[in-house]
Amino acid sequence: MTTLQDQNANPRMLVIITQTKDQKRIEDLFQSLHVHLWYQCRGKGTATSEMLDYFGLSGTTRLITVGFFPKFIVQDIFAMMQDSLRKKGHGIAFTIPLTGIQGGLLQMLNEDAKEIAEKKIKERIQKDMTETKERSQYTVIWVAVNNGYSDEVVEVAHAAGTKGGTVIKSLRHHSKQVNQHFGIPLQDEQEIVMIVTPREKKKEVMTRLCKACGLGTPAHGIIISMPVDEVMGIEG
Repeated sequence: MTTLQDQNANPRMLVIITQTKDQKRIEDLFQSLHVHLWYQCRGKGTATSEMLDYFGLSGTTRLITVGFFPKFIVQDIFAMMQDSLRKKGHGIAFTIPLTGIQGGLLQMLNEDAKEIAEKKIKERIQKDMTETKERSQYTVIWVAVNNGYSDEVVEVAHAAGTKGGTVIKSLRHHSKQVNQHFGIPLQDEQEIVMIVTPREKKKEVMTRLCKACGLGTPAHGIIISMPVDEVMGIEG
C-alpha cells in the first residue's frame, strides 16, 4: 500500500450514477480515454422521490460506474459528459480523493497521467501554432552563419524581395555531437541576421537562403522562421 503524498497522478475515484441505458455510452467514453480499470454494477435508489427528482434519477434501478483517474483529467471527463448530465433524468457524477492505493495501480495511473499530460501539451502547442500562423501576417527569418557571410545573407534576401535586416555578432556553443551530425566544422564566431518579411514571401526567401547560405555552403548557415504576433514600423 502506498500513501499519496506528493504523488504525480493525485488519483481520484470517480463515481457516476446514471440510468442503465447509459452503460454503452460510458463504456465508450472510458475506452476512448484508455482507462485500464473500472467497475460497473446495478443499484437501487433509497432516497426520497423529491431527492431523486432533484438529481434526475427517476425510477429505481441505477447503473453505478466507478473508475480511478488522475485528478487533472476529471474535468475533461465531466466536459465530455456535460450534455447528458445536464439533462434531467440522466444522473450525477462526483469524485473522491484517495489516501492510499496499491503501488502497482499507482504506477499505472502515474504512467497514464504522464501520457495524457504529454498529449494535452502537444495538442495545446499545435493549437497555439495553428492560431498564431493564421493570425500572423509577418514572419521573422533567423539566419546564423559563419563570420563574414552576413552581407551575402542580406543580399540574397533583398533579391528575394525583403527590405532589410539586422546583423548581430555572436558566439555559438555546441557539442561534439553537432559537428559529427552535420559532418562539418562549425565556427564559434557567428553572425546572426534577423529579417522581418510578409508571410507570403517566407518560402521564397528561405529557399534562396538555404541554397546560397545553408549548411551545405561555406557559410554553414542555420535558417529558421518564426511567426510575428504584431509589427510596427518606427520612423526616425
